[in-house]
Amino acid sequence: MNRMLLNFLKKTGKKKEFELFLNILKIIPKNKFAVIKISGQTIENHLDLISEDIAFLNKANIFPIIVHGAGSSLDRKLKDSKKINGYRITSESDMDVIKSTFNEIADQLKNKINSAGGSAEIVCNIFECEKIVELGQVGKITNVDEDKISKVILENKTPIISPLGWYENKYLNINADTAAKEVVKALGVKKFILLTETGGVLNENDEIISSINVSSEEDLAHITGGMLLKIKELKEFLEDERDCEIVITSAEYLLMEIFTIKGHGTFIKYFNINQTSDINSLDKNKIAEVLENSFNKKLVEDYFDDDFEEIYYQKDYEAVAIVKRVLGVPYLDKIGVIKPRQGTGMGKAIWERIVKKYPKLIWRATITNEVNSFYSKKCDGMIKRGTWYVYWIGLDEEEIFPAIEAVSKKEKTLLKVTG
Repeated sequence: MNRMLLNFLKKTGKKKEFELFLNILKIIPKNKFAVIKISGQTIENHLDLISEDIAFLNKANIFPIIVHGAGSSLDRKLKDSKKINGYRITSESDMDVIKSTFNEIADQLKNKINSAGGSAEIVCNIFECEKIVELGQVGKITNVDEDKISKVILENKTPIISPLGWYENKYLNINADTAAKEVVKALGVKKFILLTETGGVLNENDEIISSINVSSEEDLAHITGGMLLKIKELKEFLEDERDCEIVITSAEYLLMEIFTIKGHGTFIKYFNINQTSDINSLDKNKIAEVLENSFNKKLVEDYFDDDFEEIYYQKDYEAVAIVKRVLGVPYLDKIGVIKPRQGTGMGKAIWERIVKKYPKLIWRATITNEVNSFYSKKCDGMIKRGTWYVYWIGLDEEEIFPAIEAVSKKEKTLLKVTG
């Protein structure tokens, strides 16, 4: 483990985050950790790097499921083939080429991972299919043999799966993205990682978007063209699989996406944000844990004795926001996200729910708060009061200064841990 840690630090420099996520992964069932879908182009360009990183994960007792594509290779070998909505029209002779190409890529991955010190095994005949007649030898998945996949993982091996379907004793071609999604669904996998050459979802300026909440119209507004179509497909997938999170990244940053908070790619999620005005209907201990973890401070013992206007919370208590009132003005008293979910857009998702409900709002943050740059872009005004920045939106002129004075004088309810 020491050598593994040193290798990881060379890549990321984040020892504490590595240990944090490694401990989290220990409590996730092995067969539910991740499906990694790797594009054919990415395998061609980064086979050695991918194999080394999968071997790294294996040595940490982590065995992701790999589903690979072969699009770039097949485009060269089947120059006259056509595609409809991402599906390659496939003749029987094409199918022979496709099957041999998939076998070649799967063998390369297996041998390279094992040579790097990992443990991988090719798993065949996973997908039962119906034939999509108008596309030739192309299959629509009707069943996934999850037991066969889980068996390999429980033997401490990484399964390598080609997108080949099985119908009436013949192989069929399957879209690799679709095959990977079906594996995620069948096993209830928590993380779906797509390794691509772009390394993430790009905005209109060809810059990688760090996080997307697919339930947010604002987040989708900056995505255009074919990328928007892909995100809409992922949105449909996440509407049914809301416990899953999707990451699109490049081969160079695979480990960073798994073991660091901010990662390096696009984090995609359908956030389940709930709200209630009844604090007693919630688990107060879990709310306290979120806030204390988020700020590295201790919540005062009588915090929950106060009056609450509304509480917003992620269904698994990974993020919480608390709205109270000060002089009749809605006051955002707390907003916190546990460390493993910081940088994923979860805090932004809660923020959007709050400001949609409260066109008038006032809040404060310590002058060292890392979120101040975000707040300064969202507020109508800001003023410094002692150790606080006080922000507001939508307040009438006569409300601003009385509310500022009241908010800045409120006692701290999150205190530094001493001793």
